[in-house]
Amino acid sequence: MNKIYFIGFCLLFPLMAKSQLTITPNKTATYLANKLVATSGTLGVTVSNAVLTCDSNANGEFTGSSNLGIGDGIVLGSGDVATNMSLSTFGLDGLPADFASSVLGMPGDAQLSAIVSISTYDACVLEFDLQPVGSFIEFEYVFGSEEYPEFNCLFFNDVFSFFITGPGFTTPTNIALLPGTSTPVSINTVNDGTGSCSPPANTALYVNNTDTTNTMDGFTLPLIATATVTPGSLYHLKLAIADASDMILNSYVILKANSLKSGGSIPSGMQALNTLQGVNIYPSQNNSVFVIENKLNQDLQIAITDMNGRTLLKRQMSKSSPLEYINFSNFDTGMYFAKIVNVETGASFTQKIIK
Repeated sequence: MNKIYFIGFCLLFPLMAKSQLTITPNKTATYLANKLVATSGTLGVTVSNAVLTCDSNANGEFTGSSNLGIGDGIVLGSGDVATNMSLSTFGLDGLPADFASSVLGMPGDAQLSAIVSISTYDACVLEFDLQPVGSFIEFEYVFGSEEYPEFNCLFFNDVFSFFITGPGFTTPTNIALLPGTSTPVSINTVNDGTGSCSPPANTALYVNNTDTTNTMDGFTLPLIATATVTPGSLYHLKLAIADASDMILNSYVILKANSLKSGGSIPSGMQALNTLQGVNIYPSQNNSVFVIENKLNQDLQIAITDMNGRTLLKRQMSKSSPLEYINFSNFDTGMYFAKIVNVETGASFTQKIIK
């Protein structure tokens, strides 16, 4: 999409650039961290010492319906996150035809620059300490950019990473990876397949944005960042995004509210992940076995489907068996959906699972 031709049109008709997202910029570090984990401790993670190094307009909270697959959470950007028509700047809350490009004059980030071996600019960094109760941490996110698709696999690609340090991670380690791999998520590794990318991009994880609820030309499906941790130990998490090579064309990382959690193969005193209270699925990303815990004392029906809607597994879960183990070891890497139905009441929910 060549959005240069749309700039004049959009400036003349700003009222057309409406979306269903509501973005409130300029939040504090503590607010953003607690939004990600909800109230500290209720999801098995306690957060503290939050620090935000970011332009006030490049971070914020969002709510509303969109095609992002995440309806409530926080956003960090390499430019303005909210549209300001008085300044003729577009944020995440616009149309695909809008041109989200802000030069904020902020410095880059040394760790991000080292990853891409290119100077970075307009970095937005949220970092905090966390203490998990279980053997893993995970949270859900979407990465998207105005760089798509014209600048696939070129040196302009903006960069983001989630760095964790602590026991088992003596040096900062990026956990924003393609499912089941050690490959970082980026414009080069997830896109529509155009450009000279090597290896080929993971097109199944890419959304070519033709909807009217956000500005980005393209973005990833909701992904899960995860790490194996030592229960009760102190870790440091750094969430960072920046422009690379130049200071234009915004990129964003959208993080789901309440998604930062910790647990083990069997949760202990954890809050339910869904609207069908009394049923938990842990963890949301795994290479072998998922555990479904049933505290309802009612029979459940389980169906696992792939992204094309094909049913891969169906199983009844008796109320007399509170734990069900689902073996995913023979499944291909990718995203799946577990639909759980209460046989007695008909209530149901669907949980995303990434292998």
